[in-house]
Amino acid sequence: MRLQLTFNTKKLIKKVNSAKEFYEVKESENKILAIKKYKNKRGSPFSSILPKEIYISPEAVGLIVGEGFIGKSHFVFANSNKIAIDIILAFLKQFDLPIKFYLEISIKGKSKKFIKECISFWEKHLRIKINRVRLRKEFYNSGNKGTIHIGVYNTLLAKLLKQVIQISKKKIESSRNLSIGYLKGIIAAEGNVNIKKSTKCVYMVRISASKQEERDHYKRDLEKVGINVFCSDMKTITPEEGIKMGWKTTKGRAGAVIISRWDNFVKIFELDLLELNKDKQNKFLYYFINNKFTKEFLDFEYFLNKKFTMEEAQLYFKLKGRYLGRVITLYKKGYISRKKKNNRKRILYHLTKKYTSLYNKFIKEGASYRPTNTPPI
Repeated sequence: MRLQLTFNTKKLIKKVNSAKEFYEVKESENKILAIKKYKNKRGSPFSSILPKEIYISPEAVGLIVGEGFIGKSHFVFANSNKIAIDIILAFLKQFDLPIKFYLEISIKGKSKKFIKECISFWEKHLRIKINRVRLRKEFYNSGNKGTIHIGVYNTLLAKLLKQVIQISKKKIESSRNLSIGYLKGIIAAEGNVNIKKSTKCVYMVRISASKQEERDHYKRDLEKVGINVFCSDMKTITPEEGIKMGWKTTKGRAGAVIISRWDNFVKIFELDLLELNKDKQNKFLYYFINNKFTKEFLDFEYFLNKKFTMEEAQLYFKLKGRYLGRVITLYKKGYISRKKKNNRKRILYHLTKKYTSLYNKFIKEGASYRPTNTPPI
């Protein structure tokens, strides 16, 4: 079961009251009736029925921060990932408000049959009839079934949701468990897995963020879960700056937080930070298994449940210096322990529980991502 952040709706409503207008709250057993009133003028009667408490998962917060838009009177979330859509719909369900859907499909180079397939896919998944479809003729489709847009039009909900997100972000920064779920949502929305062509390995995972304060916020959350950012941020480049620099594209580039190094990739893998977007997860797993250090890590499986000396490692790895160096590296990282044999200079090494735990996860989840298989797109 996902962790939940809980908010008292009545307290949130008090914070949106102003000198010109306010909400009168009437309570029932499980709901509250919020009636909008004006202090110095007459206005159209307006009321909303809301739950007494608002619940939101850190995953939903991350998705909304990454791909949501909260306006003055409405909330919109757009995504092509059905897991993300399901999480946001589950969050919105508690408000019992009308939800509007429309589907956007990039059709450049696609047939009419593809359009029907996209509509059918989302209608079947959402169990609704999609009446509004926007066709984008200027873009090629990257392989998904179109982007579904979810809209809720309610002024009070939009005001409350802004508070919920702002307060949630502060709470999440101080909690490791909340940060894990939050980063899953953020990476599903704004994350990218980058592959080095020459080695066919993951060389960075980046989280797009145009503003410096956003990138600093993400880095605090990453640090909370044990991921240290070593690289400088990728700076935002405006279209005008890009043109001056001689770039071929006229769109510029959004800034990003860059996550590099094998230890950080292990954390991403162990915490399942990519699980909300299966395409990104598959791509990461395939190329992370292909990483040179990962393959060398797995090659130590021969020594599972047995003690070994450096001489035995030399014999098994046929005096390959790289592997022998890995013994010391893995020892420093806590994957191998060592102790002297009978108080002599001879040292015995042993794979630790930390090694076994990571090894078992690689075997369980990474077996189908060996480099001999067809790589993900």
